[in-house]
Amino acid sequence: MLLSIIKSSMQSLRLSYTQDGACFNEKIDIDLSIMRGNNDEIVLIIPGVDGSLDGYLNKYRTIAEQLNSKYDAIVIRMSNPHNPMHEYNRNIFEVLKYIEEQFDMKNMKLRIVGHSLGAYMAGSVAYMFDYIDKVLMINPVTRIDWDDMRSLIERPKSSNIFLIGDKDASYDLLKNYKQLGTVHVVRGADHHFSDKSLDSFIDAPARYLFES
Repeated sequence: MLLSIIKSSMQSLRLSYTQDGACFNEKIDIDLSIMRGNNDEIVLIIPGVDGSLDGYLNKYRTIAEQLNSKYDAIVIRMSNPHNPMHEYNRNIFEVLKYIEEQFDMKNMKLRIVGHSLGAYMAGSVAYMFDYIDKVLMINPVTRIDWDDMRSLIERPKSSNIFLIGDKDASYDLLKNYKQLGTVHVVRGADHHFSDKSLDSFIDAPARYLFES
């Protein structure tokens, strides 16, 4: 359900759905921010669980501004609210449904940047949609069934890109990631790419989704 739209070069809106449970029904709100561009490419940025639109030190907003300014891409940032039934992919399905309603995806490509749970979500659904081009997965969360990401093997390996910090738990799964895509390791980076590694996080989408 679309609650509000601010008509400008940057749009803000909210998507809502109801998550049914055994003893409850809960309303889930997903915030979106859209930077308009004239390119036929859309970039979707997905944070980790409970992640906000802007992210720590506005890292997601900075990425969006860079991609929009340099490549004239349409950039969509989404929040990733907690789902009480742990059906987290419901969040991305709701956003993809909105994208399909708003854009002609027969003639456009979608590139995805996901971090932590957002990386897992992107990797587990990418094979389902022909219009999803490259997917950049940064330190995918490791506490969810690995089998959900094995579907990436059905896509070209060059389109599945992993960025892993060697101080993150996902570093132990490098062999698995290399079976599914191309892997890049950032030395000294923890799960959140904090401190000196933050620049590597911010620069990664342009580098791996557009310049590689």
